[in-house]
Amino acid sequence: MKRKVCEEGSVKIVSFDGGGYLGLASACFVEEIERYFKKTFHANFDLFCGTSTGAIIALGLASGMSGSEVRRLYEDLGPRIFWNKPAFMRHLRFVRGLLVSRYDDRPLRAALDKAFGQTRVGDIKRKGKFVLITAFSVSSGKPRIFKTDHAPELNRDDGYLVRDVALASSAAPTFLPLVKLKSPTSSVEERYCDGGVFANHPALLGYAEARFHLKVSAKDIQVLSVSTPRADLAERASTRNALQQFLLNRGVLLWGGRLFNIFVDATSDISHETLRRIAACDIGPATLYERLEVQRPHGIDIDVTTKKATETLCQIGSELAVDGGVRKRLEPFFN
Repeated sequence: MKRKVCEEGSVKIVSFDGGGYLGLASACFVEEIERYFKKTFHANFDLFCGTSTGAIIALGLASGMSGSEVRRLYEDLGPRIFWNKPAFMRHLRFVRGLLVSRYDDRPLRAALDKAFGQTRVGDIKRKGKFVLITAFSVSSGKPRIFKTDHAPELNRDDGYLVRDVALASSAAPTFLPLVKLKSPTSSVEERYCDGGVFANHPALLGYAEARFHLKVSAKDIQVLSVSTPRADLAERASTRNALQQFLLNRGVLLWGGRLFNIFVDATSDISHETLRRIAACDIGPATLYERLEVQRPHGIDIDVTTKKATETLCQIGSELAVDGGVRKRLEPFFN
């Protein structure tokens, strides 16, 4: 049975972090959770939030896709977008990324077109669901949040094609080209990049949306935040070591992909701690906010789409979903 949006003044929020092909783990998690609880995320949640790869998942589920459909979408589009055969191509692409984007976005455009077609953001609202998707407008130099027009004061985004919003949110700097979109309510055209540059963990924005625009009391908000596998960013070696002393003065090449991970993961940590504390202050420790995180194994990254990586990511997502403690934490969301 489909849950009505803001049923009896309450709202259930699900939020998905960004992370490229790492989103496959999130998709496999959703698939397994739906199988266990015998309920779909589409039927059970009201507000779907997403950044980058999480935007694709959030928009897919909000549009009515099942977890298994989203998982198949990822397994199909991942290797098409991040084509790295032979393996050393990925290293060559890093060098290419010093000047232009590493990958062509045409395979992603084609996959999103196939998945969403002519569906518009307003069509999601007509299904009784809300979305909140992050991107960054390079044209204005400010964050951009695409959302269903779910309040009287919101009248801007219902006309956007879902596939275009997903593409804009997923345009990771240096990995994929900027995306140009024309506003459906004006002739203004803007260029966008990945929302992960400011909100890789968009659950905090979802909570604010529920409080400010949906006018829901804090005690009636439930938030489930699903992270993509996280890298270990700690550098624990002693700086007295000669190499470590040299690395204190590192430039772009020596920072490498680590710099991108630091920017993205740091915003996620801050968002998590901020939301946890705000929720606790609003109505006390009983506030239902759950954040699910797993560590990323060595050799797995946002653009690694090998058969081994695919199997590993699916295993990570499925293992998280079958964990007894995790299932217990999720019961309030699926009751």
